[in-house]
Amino acid sequence: MILVYVSIGILIVSAGIMVQAIISFKKKTEPTFSFFSSVGERMQEENDAIQEQVEQMKHKQDAIKNDLDWKKSVFLFTLDELKKLPNTFKSNSKQKFSEYERGM
Repeated sequence: MILVYVSIGILIVSAGIMVQAIISFKKKTEPTFSFFSSVGERMQEENDAIQEQVEQMKHKQDAIKNDLDWKKSVFLFTLDELKKLPNTFKSNSKQKFSEYERGM
């Protein structure tokens, strides 16, 4: 019977030592876990800031592309009109010569 009481006492003491070890382990590791948590939050904030900058750059790139496309179309239109200009003078000058006679 004494053996049963001694076994129960050893079990209670070992359970107490185990609880104490768990509590001290938790106290020692809590600052490390909070540090990792704060580092993770900062990295997430930096990632969000980078994503925002990427979006802004995409919008600027689209605006620049649209502006260049517009300027290209204006330039090509002007160039086409300039190419038509000599033909306009030629056709007008031929009509004038054929309409008027050279006699006085």
